Amino acid sequence: MGRDHNRPVPEKGSRMNYIISIHTPDRIEPAAAEKPYALEIRLDLMDPVSPERLGVIRSRIDTPILLTLRSREEGGRFQGDADEWRAIISPLLAYADMVDIEERFSLHAGWVRSQGRQIIASYHADRMLTAGEFFDCVRRLRSFGDIPKIVLAPGNDDDAVTLLSWLVASEKPIAVSIMGSGYSWLRPVLLLLGSHLAFCHAGDETAAGQFHISEMREALRLLKGTR
Repeated sequence: MGRDHNRPVPEKGSRMNYIISIHTPDRIEPAAAEKPYALEIRLDLMDPVSPERLGVIRSRIDTPILLTLRSREEGGRFQGDADEWRAIISPLLAYADMVDIEERFSLHAGWVRSQGRQIIASYHADRMLTAGEFFDCVRRLRSFGDIPKIVLAPGNDDDAVTLLSWLVASEKPIAVSIMGSGYSWLRPVLLLLGSHLAFCHAGDETAAGQFHISEMREALRLLKGTR
């Protein structure tokens, strides 16, 4: 697919979808003050959160909440099966707007959708994929989710350029990001070239290579000014 040299840059006033990832409930309200698109609650990185506590916090903020229970296989700490995943998500779902669902837990996607929640269908791997693997993964994720999210680890500069080209060629919406810190500089570029979401932090990283939301905003401001 040839490069479109006339491709417009997002308008300077348009909203970029920054999501702040949180690994402790105490950080939810301060992070909401940064006015992100949404807050990702990393349930696998924190002690159990009661529905009552999340409900009180939710009543104090207007920011949408994304629930994520990341498996160990995809870089998190959760080691349960799909039914255990549902048992943890279920009591908290009333206070969420979106749910991250890996393919291994996708048998419960219909239930989440029936509750009126948006699904971020995700895949994370500490490697690159082939083009066939990438687009097949997108197809599978779209089959049960609203927005596919693919997070990979480029091994070299060729991989980095290839990943950008796949993003540009993909049907939208789609979220593409980087696993690890080696090519973390790609994160704002991916957002600029069409990734629907960018995951950031507000003081404490939940993943290596994450930008602070203020750094991401500044990077996008500078990049848009140079296009």
